[in-house]
Amino acid sequence: MDEEDRQHVRERLVFFSDAVIAIAMTLLALELPVPHGETNTEVWRRFVELLPDEYLNFVISFAVIAAFWLAHHQYFRKIHVVDAALRRYNLGWLFLIVIVPFATRVDNEDGRFVLGPVLYAVVISGIASLLVLMARHAIRAHLMRPEAPPHAMRRLLVGAGTAAAVFLLSIPVSFVSTSWAKYFWLLTIVAPAISNRLLTRRAA
Repeated sequence: MDEEDRQHVRERLVFFSDAVIAIAMTLLALELPVPHGETNTEVWRRFVELLPDEYLNFVISFAVIAAFWLAHHQYFRKIHVVDAALRRYNLGWLFLIVIVPFATRVDNEDGRFVLGPVLYAVVISGIASLLVLMARHAIRAHLMRPEAPPHAMRRLLVGAGTAAAVFLLSIPVSFVSTSWAKYFWLLTIVAPAISNRLLTRRAA
């Protein structure tokens, strides 16, 4: 396969990935329960009851998939061509992406038990870990654009690596409290920024 063909495969891979991610995000909304009741008061009460679990989990999962899509988009902006190994990594990554709606549903329906947050954490940490592997492979296999700076993948490596660590560390927390584990996930909002700042200072 010559370079032109490999570039064509890259474009098809990106389009295919975008389609799969869009479907996964849509499936999240399809699983949302509709509040029911005999009166307006009962409907509103049921809506409020669903807010801390089903609806909040939907927002979290939507934000997580969106963040990974942005990272995936930034990754392929730095990639010049793809090889067979990268295609396999990407398929594995998409496999875990489409499991997110299922993991979210398990977490909603099994919220009092440890299975829900543990399964969710395993899936999300797997997605983040595969992004790290894809970034490292791009560097080692010389798949990056010639004009890309030497540390072009550093932010992605730090962000995805930190997210993987946070979700893996939340697993033992789940055995103490499933609610604490979900609050622990919020560290993914600030932890990558702190890690990047520390690395920037160290490089300076």
